[in-house]
Amino acid sequence: MIASRLLACLGHGITRRTCAAAAGIAVCTSAGLALAQQAAWQQVWSDEFSGTTLNAANWTPVTGPWPYNDERQFYSPSAISVSNGRGIITSTNVPQGGRLYTSGRMDTNGKQSFLYGKFEMRARLPRTQGMWPAFWLLPISNAWPPEIDIMEMLGHEPNKVYVSNHWGTVETHTYFTSPFTLPTLNPNFSSNFNVFACEWWPDRVDFFVNGQPVATHYSRVPQELMYVIVNTAVGGFWPGYPNASTIFPQRFEIDWIRVSQVPGEMVKNTGMEWPGPAGSNQRLWHWQHWGNAFYNEDLRRNGVGAAKMYGNFNTPNNTSGFWQSVPVQPGQVVTLNTFAQTPSWDRMGPGNTARVSIEFRSATNAVLSTAQTTALTNTSTPDAWLPVNVEGTAPANTATARVVMTFTQGSQLAAGAAWFDDMRVTIDSAPCDSIDFNGDGLFPDDTDLIAFLQVLSGGACPTQTCGDIDFNNDGLFPDDSDLLSFLRVLAGAECN
Repeated sequence: MIASRLLACLGHGITRRTCAAAAGIAVCTSAGLALAQQAAWQQVWSDEFSGTTLNAANWTPVTGPWPYNDERQFYSPSAISVSNGRGIITSTNVPQGGRLYTSGRMDTNGKQSFLYGKFEMRARLPRTQGMWPAFWLLPISNAWPPEIDIMEMLGHEPNKVYVSNHWGTVETHTYFTSPFTLPTLNPNFSSNFNVFACEWWPDRVDFFVNGQPVATHYSRVPQELMYVIVNTAVGGFWPGYPNASTIFPQRFEIDWIRVSQVPGEMVKNTGMEWPGPAGSNQRLWHWQHWGNAFYNEDLRRNGVGAAKMYGNFNTPNNTSGFWQSVPVQPGQVVTLNTFAQTPSWDRMGPGNTARVSIEFRSATNAVLSTAQTTALTNTSTPDAWLPVNVEGTAPANTATARVVMTFTQGSQLAAGAAWFDDMRVTIDSAPCDSIDFNGDGLFPDDTDLIAFLQVLSGGACPTQTCGDIDFNNDGLFPDDSDLLSFLRVLAGAECN
């Protein structure tokens, strides 16, 4: 066991870092480990445009005239090249395929797709009248909308870009667009390289330019796999058409494109923004439901919709609700924050209660423990979004955490409803115990490590005041993960 090897080593007066190395443990410096722990995003895909040809494992070039928006270009793979560490889309006034202009469009459809994440591109954009470069996302279902536009620029406004979210159907298409303008005309997005990014979360999309927040969009956030598109359109209803001021050729130069995600599965559609695709017969996409639980647009805190629940008016103390499960491990802390409201025009009656819960379940779906709080009763202030918070730590043998919103209609079978919106669910490791393991008031020092190793090896605490051997609070002890967590904290890093 690692503990025994370390204890024997330390007994000869050797430093804890040297002993850790001898026992086969890599102990990082506190600064290096803390820096690594701060990086919540982990890169899952990128194209750095090395080599001399477009990476066929990532991209498919589009061929043909684009039939929408009254665009005037013919898309040709010949307009896309790779050289000097950059992907280049070249737009020209060379006629092709019955169109006056030739340009390029490439996408990752069928090759790379993502649900949520951070999407970044470092690029220099084409300019002059009629140019329309874009960096955007579409669903792999090939239905439209939804659409997330991480960056669009109109060639005659080289110091302004637009970010957008589109939703609805072809017939009911709706969108929200936010502009971002550089303070000067020069340098602009055509003269310099800039980084365009969005962070797509289950409840919102945050947009950035060079790390600066541009906008946050909450309405009808996409909840399905999407792929990446980069293109330059020429002409169209929005950018206008090339004229005497237009300069050809124009180059869209891409230094890199990267996608990162937060490790682990997320609770989906936490903004309560999407009932599901047309014809899916869903009440709230990704959420399981029972009783009278529905997607509803009559009341919402952000975006266009919320979750609504009310009683079934049958037997006393009947329930309605939504739930969704995610995998967790013992010792992880699940925190749920949301907002609830009962409006005066549909106020909850006597005996009615709305609650939110976190149920920790085993691999056989047995409930091991529950963290729960009351969100609304008939005495709650009406017409106000009230904050609701609950937190729980996964016990031993936990496999999943089930997030549950429940409406209980009491014995009086009273009317009234509860709405929930803007939920946030985070899953973190439980905090470690105090590093002053032997309780002598001196820490961090080697005597704490020696005491910890003695107890971990089955020995007695030398001071009779030692802490819990389940140092990392994962419900599993004694094990080497407790020792590794102890060493991290002893080195000045955070609990992991």
